[in-house]
Parts: sequence; structure tokens; C-alpha cells
Amino acid sequence: MMDEALFVLETALGNGGSQNAEVHKWMAIVLDAHYGLISLENRVKYAPMVRNHLEKACELNPDDFTSYYMMGNWCYQMCRLTKFQRFIAKYFLATEPPVSEYEVAYKYLQRAEELRPRTVLANLYLLGDTCKQIGQYFKAKYYLNLAVNLKSNNENDKHIALQAKNLLKKLQRYELGRNVLFYDPLSFNDQI
Repeated sequence: MMDEALFVLETALGNGGSQNAEVHKWMAIVLDAHYGLISLENRVKYAPMVRNHLEKACELNPDDFTSYYMMGNWCYQMCRLTKFQRFIAKYFLATEPPVSEYEVAYKYLQRAEELRPRTVLANLYLLGDTCKQIGQYFKAKYYLNLAVNLKSNNENDKHIALQAKNLLKKLQRYELGRNVLFYDPLSFNDQI
């Protein structure tokens, strides 16, 4: 079925579908699933193609939550790869995984949140963890609190809410009291 889906999407791209956001979005989904089933090496090898189709889907339909969420998730996953995992991929799979940045992931995830505010737990969790990774702890706590307090509709949502709760516990060390926020160590307020 994956081969057939890939054939249909390649045909659609060749027959004028290159300006259709849905074709690019589904091409990214099917490419990742198809090559992921074949081997890890192929999945890593075709990851840049997946990224390109997702970027094109976002460009062609700037109001599609799913494309922005998937692109943000893709960037997030590439950032999460450790040096050891990259080493393994490069030397044992003969393919170096693509590189991304948390700031780029944040941009896409934030756009997805703007399109569907406070509704998708997975997006809120990824936003929270991404903010934590780039040192924006207060924003991280904000998004994680939203994820913890949203209604869980299924087992996956419950698992994500639990992950958000655990990450919030780790962020408690970044708690600043009100007096710290208004503390003026150089006494600039006295000179005014």
C-alpha cells in the first residue's frame, strides 16, 4: 500500500500537483513511513526530502495546522539526535542525518499554536520542551502548564500530559519569586 500511495503522489506531483499543499504534506508523510519501513538508513537518507515537502506544504498553505506541527516536530526530532546517534548514522549507515535548530522548531510549533490555540497537547508539550532547550524557562512553564491542564481525550494525550507534568517538575528549580523580578541591584530607581 505504501508503494501504491507513493506512486499516486509522485503522479500527482508530475501532473500539476506541485502547487498543491496537500500533495506535499502527504508526500512527506508517505515518504517518511515508506522509507522508515524499509530501513533506518533509508529513513535518514530521505529525511531531507521529507523536510523539503513539509516546507513546501507550509509555504503553499500558511493556514494548515498539520503541516506546521509536522515541520516543527521534524525539526525538534533532528535537534534531539545526540552526537553518538549522529556518529552511528554517519559511520554505520553511511548517511549523515540533517541538522536543525530549536529556534526553527519553535517558529513552526508557535505558528501551529497560533492556528489552533490551546487544543493539541502534543504541540503544547513540544513548545514547552523546545523553550526549555533554548533557555526560555518561563515560556516553557507556560506551555507545559497548558498541556497539563488541558483535557486528555485518549491514552496518548494522557501520556503527553504526564510527560509535561514531569518536565514541569524539573523546571521548578527555575522558579523566581516576585521580589527577585523587581530587585534592582544597581539601584537605578534611586537615581530617577
